[in-house]
Parts: sequence; C-alpha cells; structure tokens
Amino acid sequence: MFGRLLIGLTAIAASGAAQVPGAPVLQNAFANPGLAVAADFGGGPGQSFYGAAAALGLGAGKLQLSGAAGAAHGNGATRGAYGARLSVSVWSSSAGALAVAAFGGVGGAPRTRTANIVTNPAVLSIPAGVSLGYRHPLGSTRGLSAYVSPFYRWMRTDSGTVVSKGSMRVSVGLDFAFSQSFGATFGAELGQNDGTSGAGTVGAAISFVPGRR
Repeated sequence: MFGRLLIGLTAIAASGAAQVPGAPVLQNAFANPGLAVAADFGGGPGQSFYGAAAALGLGAGKLQLSGAAGAAHGNGATRGAYGARLSVSVWSSSAGALAVAAFGGVGGAPRTRTANIVTNPAVLSIPAGVSLGYRHPLGSTRGLSAYVSPFYRWMRTDSGTVVSKGSMRVSVGLDFAFSQSFGATFGAELGQNDGTSGAGTVGAAISFVPGRR
C-alpha cells in the first residue's frame, strides 16, 4: 500500500524547495528518488515571493537536494532571491507511515535601493532543523502527507550596517498528490520575529514529476 503511495507523493518533492525571503521553510520528512519541479508562491506582512523550484532525490530517497529561485517583492522593490537545501532521512517506521528527517540550507537576496536609500537589506539565511512527517494513501495513486518542522535560523542582513540574529521557528505543511505526476503543497512558518520575514509567512506550490502519468 505504501509502495504505491511513495510513487504518488513523489509529485510533491519540489514543494517549498528552499528558504528565500518572503517564503516559508517547508520540508517534508519523506523524499523519493528522481526529479520533481514546482511553481512556488509565498508571502507575509508586506512581502511576497514567486518562483520555480526543483528537487532531486538520491539514494532511494535517503537524500534530497532542492533549490529555488525567483522574485521577492517588499517595500516597493523587487529583487531576485535564491535558496538551496539538503535533507537527510533519519528514521522511518516499518509500515512507512511515519518518518523523521534532518535538513539544512542557505538562501538569500541582494540589497535594493531607491534614490540611494536602502529599501531592502541584503539577506543571508541559514536554517537547520528536523522534520516529522506522516502520510496516508488515498487510493492507488493519490495520497496526503502532513509534517511539522522545528528549526533554528541564523540571519545576516546588510543595509550598510551588518546585523546577525538567530531565531527559533517552526513550519507546518500539507502535501497532496493528485496523481503520480501532479501534487500541491500548502504551509506556514511561525516563530520569533527576526526583522526580515516577520512573525510568519505562508506558502503554496504546484509540483510536477516529468515522465510520469
């Protein structure tokens, strides 16, 4: 039963692929071999992100490399933003319904200016944490997975003056596989206000696995 679910949930692998300004850090504990791509959307108070993501599962789903890039908008300015992450499977139950993974990544965006005034500082974000996931099949090719991910994030901002700050945060997400090829993700990130992403952000993604029907 869970073998079929593994195939279906591969469509979710690129969801929330990387930490970028304006988007939540969403990391499921489940990953599968192969490539998945996604369109990502995120936002919080006064900011938003639109971009593309990709994820590659290696070692029978034990490792997942993911990345995202796109446009972050805030304070009346738009800038490029990027992120990359590595997730490692730590444990899974014998039936395959529960799993734990550890992850770490890096993301950021450059400074923006208007009339020589800094509107957004340059940002470097490094999160590291764990994810606990649960999944359940809905037929032979559909399924859902819910997960929670507590993590620590170190943030460096540079607006002419460099400021570094760490904060504890947590994200929750829900992945739904419509088929072996398509899936959707919805999630949110909450925690201490670090001065750049606010107290919380929300995000969504539509994922696709090439070559599957």
